[in-house]
Amino acid sequence: MDRIQIADYLAKKVFNEELKRNYNVMLINKQIYPMRNYGELVEANKISPEDAFVFINFNDHNEDESYNLPVEYLYPLIYGENFIGIEDSYLAKLGFYYYYYGVYPATGLKYYGVVRLFSDRLVIELVDICIVVVNTRLVKVVEEVLGKDILTQNKISYDQLRKIDKKFEKQKLFAGHNTSAAYSIINDYYKYHNISLAKEVLAITNAYNQIFEPYRVVYDTSTRQQVLM
Repeated sequence: MDRIQIADYLAKKVFNEELKRNYNVMLINKQIYPMRNYGELVEANKISPEDAFVFINFNDHNEDESYNLPVEYLYPLIYGENFIGIEDSYLAKLGFYYYYYGVYPATGLKYYGVVRLFSDRLVIELVDICIVVVNTRLVKVVEEVLGKDILTQNKISYDQLRKIDKKFEKQKLFAGHNTSAAYSIINDYYKYHNISLAKEVLAITNAYNQIFEPYRVVYDTSTRQQVLM
């Protein structure tokens, strides 16, 4: 399946109310499991980590219209929990395991997907994990924190995870801004109409597209058809 087919499949799952909230793993055979269920099946040797294909973060905002949450609608990957999700998906792809943090081996992962349902729109963005971890410098962050452990262990500690979180999130990847600052700028521009931020928003937009190289698709929730915005 390519990204076009994956997005279409996920959209059908959302509209049929078959996709669970928060983190999920889709296998190469299209089966989708909430992360904990996936982990239990891996531990029981009923699923191979090599069969994992897409790491999915899904949130249901169906009581809000898309324009009320401009960052999650227009720049969903910049939202804080997706930075954590990208981090988790990469650690899972490397074969790491930490039960209480919801990290399980998923060595076959190829894509990270963010799915957001609003009352008027459904937006899906899919990215290639290998491209994103290089462009966000996550590869370097993980190597710096884990050192030789990256090759010699398959479990990761809470302290190591927290160090990775902090280093990853404070990077100024978006035109000189970290995720929190970029979020505030985008939100102020679109929600509160602070037009003085127009140039910064454009610069953040360019950085966003260069870093993530996302495949984006949007559906009108009333017609379930694709739309431009």
